[in-house]
Amino acid sequence: MFKKKAFDASATFDTLIGVNSIFEGNLQSEGTVRVDGTLKGDLKINGDLFIGDKAVVKGNVYAKNIILSGMVEGNLQADGTLKLLSSAKMIGDIIVHSFVADEGGMFNGKCSMKEASEQKNAKNT
Repeated sequence: MFKKKAFDASATFDTLIGVNSIFEGNLQSEGTVRVDGTLKGDLKINGDLFIGDKAVVKGNVYAKNIILSGMVEGNLQADGTLKLLSSAKMIGDIIVHSFVADEGGMFNGKCSMKEASEQKNAKNT
């Protein structure tokens, strides 16, 4: 009857770091962010995060949901779903509620899975 809202890959973006861009520093956003270029620093996104196939992120990443098709070197936390596409390279530890990896996607690190009750407790503190 009631369906959980699907993670929409065709969403509009509040922030876009283009393929020819290099961003150095920490980035915080309440909305949806797409990275197609290079980012050196930490990302704290309260919305969804899309990391394109040519993107390189060197830093820690926190977001609600993450679709990764590029490269991340750093630790990553997703309160919802982390989806590694076939071109993804993830080097670092992850903490996620749900983890989906396409064939060919690379993950090198430790994985910790959150339970739904842990998410509710974290939001209430």
